[in-house]
Amino acid sequence: RFKHENAEVVLAANGQLVVYMGDDERGEFLYRYVSNAKYSLNGDNSKLLEDGTLYVAKFADDLTGEWLELSPATTGFASQAEVCIHTRQAASKVGATTMDRPEWVAANPNKVEAYVALTNNKNRGIKPNEGGDPAPVNGPNPRAENNYGQIVRWAPDNADHTASTFTWSIFALAGNPLEHSDANAGSANINAGNMFNSPDGMRFDE
Repeated sequence: RFKHENAEVVLAANGQLVVYMGDDERGEFLYRYVSNAKYSLNGDNSKLLEDGTLYVAKFADDLTGEWLELSPATTGFASQAEVCIHTRQAASKVGATTMDRPEWVAANPNKVEAYVALTNNKNRGIKPNEGGDPAPVNGPNPRAENNYGQIVRWAPDNADHTASTFTWSIFALAGNPLEHSDANAGSANINAGNMFNSPDGMRFDE
């Protein structure tokens, strides 16, 4: 259980179904589900969302990351049902990266990459999340008391959405360059004509 915002569904090159999900709360996590079975054009696909593996993202400051499996074996919970009920605690147990309110995820339909909107987090670098996890300033969440938010992009290794590792970058650090000259001005691609704050819903239109 967590505060789902959207679920971005992607069909991996090998036919497995991948679903990216954010937990819309300060200091929570980014998740991925990968089906065990593969999509069949003319077959029965009704069980694809019932049989698979749940993962949570861990971002490293060197712009790499990995998907950590959430299962009884990795979390110490007695069953997968408990993992799914206590998902935040499971993510904490494996050392996932606390994020600045992960909301919508959008996958690029023309390239193997995805984006997550991190709305804001006034508690970043100030106090832990609700589960008690420390929320220090880190690579994908680079500002304390983050009132503006950012959009993070990642590319799965080997152009494969089922890969266990990825590289990432900050696509846009929201801000207001008219009001600030520090990090709150935003990233270099933010200016007076396109500035915004608290990114939320987003999708590709083509």
